[in-house]
Amino acid sequence: MHKQLVSWLDGLLGSRFWALFRKELAQILHNPQMVRIILVPPTVMLLLYGFALNPDFKDLKVGIADYSQSSASRELIEIFEQTDALTVSNYYTSASEMADALARGNLTVGVTIPPEFAEDIARGRSAQVQVLYDAVDANTASIASGYVTQLVSDYNLRQRDNRPGVASSARRAQVQLKTLVLYNQGLDTAWFIVPGMIGVLLTVIGSQLASTSVVREKEAGTIEQLLMTPASNTEVILAKICPLLVLLIMDACIALTVARLVFGVPLRGNFLVFLGVSSLYFWVGISIGILLASFSKSQQQAQLTAFFINPPMVILSGATSPTSAMPPFMQFLSHLDPLRYFIEVCRGVLLKGVGLESLWPQVLTLLAFALVLMTLSIRQFRRQLQ
Repeated sequence: MHKQLVSWLDGLLGSRFWALFRKELAQILHNPQMVRIILVPPTVMLLLYGFALNPDFKDLKVGIADYSQSSASRELIEIFEQTDALTVSNYYTSASEMADALARGNLTVGVTIPPEFAEDIARGRSAQVQVLYDAVDANTASIASGYVTQLVSDYNLRQRDNRPGVASSARRAQVQLKTLVLYNQGLDTAWFIVPGMIGVLLTVIGSQLASTSVVREKEAGTIEQLLMTPASNTEVILAKICPLLVLLIMDACIALTVARLVFGVPLRGNFLVFLGVSSLYFWVGISIGILLASFSKSQQQAQLTAFFINPPMVILSGATSPTSAMPPFMQFLSHLDPLRYFIEVCRGVLLKGVGLESLWPQVLTLLAFALVLMTLSIRQFRRQLQ
């Protein structure tokens, strides 16, 4: 057996295949860029996918509107700190202020404690506590609802055990939840996924089309002919962006129609607001594509580079899983992803029916991304041509 193995190895090492294998391996190792592409991106993506798609939920944000302001209400609020899944993120002076925070996506759960809460508890009466859930992400809302129900049930059991002398009729469950599911009463998961995928698809299409268009002209040598014309570099880039912008807006309209007809996704907000913010985001996506093209010498290189840029953007955007379920470091990275803000606008306009009065932070952030990326792409484009 040993002799057969040695004989087989000798045959392999002396074969033409082994010589060709060594030649190809040497070529790869002498290309540091290819080695980095082979080793680094898969490791980074594995880490991103592992953390971002973690099914465990932690620190879902709970808002409190406490009209009672009593020791009994504070005791009830403390139960939300008894699990890692929920955390009290803010207190509000009114239920309407808390509802606005839910509309902006700053909360997952909103709890309203009525003024008569302490008196009801002291007299052994049932106290109604209203709980609002942001159900844009139906899965997260269901999980949060399960935790809240369990915590309140435990609270009621403790209250019952602490009042042994009270008649059984008065020791019935004292806190009753009045649950209200907002924005997605049917808890349809597709309503969360579809707006996210609209952003993802338009990002990939916009960046790929822009990079391919520029690199193709570089390969054909026609970009130099454009430079011979009186047009400036900025005009050349703008002329490339604007037709793509029109096509992507048409794509967005088609995507909205399909989302409505096939998946039943509503359009509760202003269509023009959606279209305006979409145009702003398409500007960002196209700028990313032109920036990639300015660093690429061929269409294959541009597509390979885009392959390592677009997946991390998709993962960090919250398109398929909520950013609130990601670890803190990943949540920080997600703030550097322009796609995250566009998806928040999509879900806000389509599902929540909110407008610029609630979405202005996301719109201003997208505007900043568009200005920075466009400036960088024009500068890099001009530098390369010089």
